[in-house]
Amino acid sequence: MHSKDVPEMLNFLSLKDIGDLFSDIPPDVRVDGINIPAGISEEKLLDEASAIASLNRLPSISFLGKGAYRRFIPSVVDHVSSIPQFQTAYTPYQAEISQGMLQALFEYQSVISDLTGMDMTNSSMYDGPTAAGEAARMAYRCSEGDTFLVPDIIDRNVLSVIQNYLHGLPVKITSYMVDRKTGKIDLADLASKVDRNVFGIFAGIPNALGILDDNVFRIQEIKGNAMLVTYYDPISLGAVKPPGEYGTDIAVAEGQQLGIHLAMGGPYLGLFSFRKEYVRKSPGRLIGKTTDSDGNPAYVMTLQTREQHIRRDRAMSNICTNQALMAISALSYLSAMGSKGLRSVSAATLKNSRKLIDALEKTGAGKYPFNAIPFSDVLFKMHLSSSDLAARLGESGISGGIPARDLITFPEEGYHFFSVTELTGDEEIEALAHALGGATR
Repeated sequence: MHSKDVPEMLNFLSLKDIGDLFSDIPPDVRVDGINIPAGISEEKLLDEASAIASLNRLPSISFLGKGAYRRFIPSVVDHVSSIPQFQTAYTPYQAEISQGMLQALFEYQSVISDLTGMDMTNSSMYDGPTAAGEAARMAYRCSEGDTFLVPDIIDRNVLSVIQNYLHGLPVKITSYMVDRKTGKIDLADLASKVDRNVFGIFAGIPNALGILDDNVFRIQEIKGNAMLVTYYDPISLGAVKPPGEYGTDIAVAEGQQLGIHLAMGGPYLGLFSFRKEYVRKSPGRLIGKTTDSDGNPAYVMTLQTREQHIRRDRAMSNICTNQALMAISALSYLSAMGSKGLRSVSAATLKNSRKLIDALEKTGAGKYPFNAIPFSDVLFKMHLSSSDLAARLGESGISGGIPARDLITFPEEGYHFFSVTELTGDEEIEALAHALGGATR
């Protein structure tokens, strides 16, 4: 880029200077230049960069979660997903040269269908929120009406994607209440809003508050002709009913916990399952099993409902691929863990969430405000201001305590999330309790 082009580009972007491009970075963490000598070798430059990077102070204990979790990944998962034929495979349009990839994706579909109790699963979506957005559009295609119901407490990123996916359709999004005392769906309020104009109902288990909301099981009694879209946690299915057992029409989830490393935020995996009668209205692609001309088992891409493959006006979605490698990681994880292993991980997570509540309440640092059972994400009413909380955590090398209002549509001040998994140790919970012990405003 020539220097004379800079003013024109800034003017087009309505910016004053190059620094405005980085306005989203808080001023107190910006660095005004780095003192590196000019004309040094690449080797010396890397040494300088490493020395500067070593000044970063990384938290030694993490209580972060809300969609991205630190879980144990069996070594076989990375071994299988690093097989070159999986890592380098192109989208399997030509079945005759892609049998390994097609079979793996077929097995993935089968395992997720078994896990959720649903009839069918596609070969994956981009991530949990985009799967939720696709589910909302699919519900519109499969039912009648102009209203999509969502809880008034919902993850902001999920709601934003649903809004974007429904944009352009003659529909509206209406909220139903979550009881502030129990943290569960207000079924009476939901029932009052269900009529023939509602084409879909969105519900989470765990919900946006982290609670295993058993009221979700009763939505089938009041939903009428509306489609029930359930946003679930795949690890929690080791302890709670699968979506297929309580009237779910479309079940979606973020699959990062199934053998996928945190990796700075992605790529992740969208799980997408549904009842078989809606297969022709489903997005993405389905892998099927058949026989070849010699009678041997063969795998093919059975259904491709995007505009590249069929007439645009008949396309179900414009999703252009699937997360094949991530899906293979999920398949490997679930195969390695088995049903017994999944139940063990789920039980350990529930046990640790209970330990966390007991520890923070005992020290007076915070109070769990609901008469309900949380899973990984535990919401506390803290007795510290947000700034003081962040300072104490930082001094102790602990990450966590994200304000609820930053993540979910829950405007109240003083509520913060701490998350646990089966890897959360007693000593980590004790360290958190010690860091926040005796905290008062």
